[in-house]
Amino acid sequence: MKYKNIIRSCIIAATTLALLWAIPSLVSTATYSSQNHPFVYFSSVVKQFCFRKTIGKQTQRYDAAGQEYTESQFDSIMPMMYYRQLALNGLMPDSINGAAVTPQIIRSNSFIFRYRPSEMSQPHIGLYVLLESMSGRANLQSPGDAFRFKDKIEFIDILANTVDREKSELYEKELNKRGYTFPTQWAFGDFSTQKSFDEGYFALDASGQFFHMKQVSGKPFIRNTKVGDSISIAHFSMLNVSNKRFYGFVFDNQGYMYILESPSYKLRKLDLPPLSLHGDDVLIMGNMFYWTVTVTTEEGKKYFALNNETLQKVDEYLLDNKTNRWDKVSSWLFPAYITLSDNSSRFVQPKVHFTALTAFALNIAIALIFAIFARKKVNVAFHAVYILVTGVAGLIAVLITPDFK
Repeated sequence: MKYKNIIRSCIIAATTLALLWAIPSLVSTATYSSQNHPFVYFSSVVKQFCFRKTIGKQTQRYDAAGQEYTESQFDSIMPMMYYRQLALNGLMPDSINGAAVTPQIIRSNSFIFRYRPSEMSQPHIGLYVLLESMSGRANLQSPGDAFRFKDKIEFIDILANTVDREKSELYEKELNKRGYTFPTQWAFGDFSTQKSFDEGYFALDASGQFFHMKQVSGKPFIRNTKVGDSISIAHFSMLNVSNKRFYGFVFDNQGYMYILESPSYKLRKLDLPPLSLHGDDVLIMGNMFYWTVTVTTEEGKKYFALNNETLQKVDEYLLDNKTNRWDKVSSWLFPAYITLSDNSSRFVQPKVHFTALTAFALNIAIALIFAIFARKKVNVAFHAVYILVTGVAGLIAVLITPDFK
């Protein structure tokens, strides 16, 4: 009988855990309401944030001061965004803010960058493809090898599946010459061939030094950026910008964000508050005058306008999230629940969430009703306390798990 009780208790506990995920998941699907935030972009003409919001079939266009615009007027105050439409209509200005502009100039000085928290949790496989940095072709060509980059560097012939000793030794000798310390913590690059140039990889070595590695005319190009001497690097995102102003974005362990200038490797800090690298989503839409930075948090969206030259903040705007129906329901139904996925990761990641003490009111009522109707059963006090703690999930688990006779 002793072992039967232990087995039954284990079944109840396992069932409760499954229900603590399944029931809230179903309720969340039924009650969740999305946040209808507008599209936001900082205008280089009116020098303020401008908004476009669609509700049903109606689209509103307005600025931060409340001024509303027609579609054509909105295009005119947002030439950095709608330059193609303005050029098509013959309305593209010759200059903006005293600088000559053409669609080609705007395009070459514009970029879009996105950072997602899942980048911090993705595995580093340690196998990479190194392209020729300047091939002279419109699109780069994939090489016939790949390289491992962990305890040492090894180039592997893809077809023969053998190590290219000569090339491996050439790169390892150059890395050692530049002071690189194995094992590699991580390396990031962009191995897409749909570009006219390649900047290779940026790698963090065992000592925290930040190195740049690429291939130039078949020879290794290795440089210590010295960035690791000034900040503690947490992450790097490469971005191939057309004007080659910078290599990408560096994040430090405090959450501050920088650009790594090309070719000097100088750090330029963005005038932004610290980010939560495991929780915040960042979108940057940059042009030749201003960068519009959108930081999405659990509380809402924060918008920042940065001067393109100085990267200093010139304006900011906050849009709070509306209270979600799921948040209201969960605070009364579930003191705690389990999720198996998270926005900060693309992998299964069980996590316990605690809501509010108000949800224990329902648990108390359920436990009392159970105690009244099951007062003749064995261990009713224990089961009532268990239901008080686990709520609806515990009640269902107790009721559907039979006693072993």
